[in-house]
Amino acid sequence: MVEQRTLDTPAVRFQYAVAGDGPPVVLVPGAGGWKLSLERMITELSDGHRVFAVDPPGQGGTRVVDPVFGYDADAIARSLGDFLDAAGISATAVVGHSWGGGFALRLAQLRPDRVSRLALLAPGGLDVTDGWEFRLLRKPLIGELATRFTSMASARHILRKSFAHPDRMPGDELLRAAIGQMRSAPDAEGLRRDLLRVERGVRWSDTERDLDRVRCPTLILWGNRDRYFPVQLLARFTSRLPDLEAHTLAGCGHSLHDDCPDRVYPLLTRFLTANVDTSALHREEAHDG
Repeated sequence: MVEQRTLDTPAVRFQYAVAGDGPPVVLVPGAGGWKLSLERMITELSDGHRVFAVDPPGQGGTRVVDPVFGYDADAIARSLGDFLDAAGISATAVVGHSWGGGFALRLAQLRPDRVSRLALLAPGGLDVTDGWEFRLLRKPLIGELATRFTSMASARHILRKSFAHPDRMPGDELLRAAIGQMRSAPDAEGLRRDLLRVERGVRWSDTERDLDRVRCPTLILWGNRDRYFPVQLLARFTSRLPDLEAHTLAGCGHSLHDDCPDRVYPLLTRFLTANVDTSALHREEAHDG
């Protein structure tokens, strides 16, 4: 059973989901929050783990309550550390997707004592140019209008670009709920404010610079049909992370955990439960699906 909860920390009121029993694993979603992008992962991993799916600042129902919050990668990573403190979680495995992967990576760099294993799915964290859809949000007024008047067509475009298999996209019901939260929920203005401040405040130069500070075992999964973060970027991680297992999955897009679940979850669950040294292992999945 998945429970939805809120948890207050000094800077952030977090919305999160919790399910299952066993060793903890914390999930950090990319754009859209856990309801839109990680519902299946919660179910898949809660058989054997205590799963915490946490919306970071700027996503879902989480709201920043500190007027001097930094809205950069360090501030968001530290806020996730505050979440672990408030939830009573000591060392934990962390799984992050897209920009959520970048925040998980930064958490592992700043608080290495708290991250026992790190799994990154098509992660942010590199000093590269974002897609045009997200660069628009950084422009004054254009970003405000785009978030205030988000349409089903624009939401479908952003999501469709994340999938190599369009039939595996989340349904319109979930998209309507996400759009409704951003446009007309009682706290919609706060969500739009936080989303834009994060988009405009986060840069990844320090995160990429500090890649060799990550000491925990790390798994990276990347689809070779990713249209947001080209799979060629994987080499910048494999050359720097000291204890890494990496897999390129043929025929999979950016949201590969929903696009290719039959290949992602066996690799992910094995990694989360393994106690073997996976140093410098990189595998290419040759089949297309």
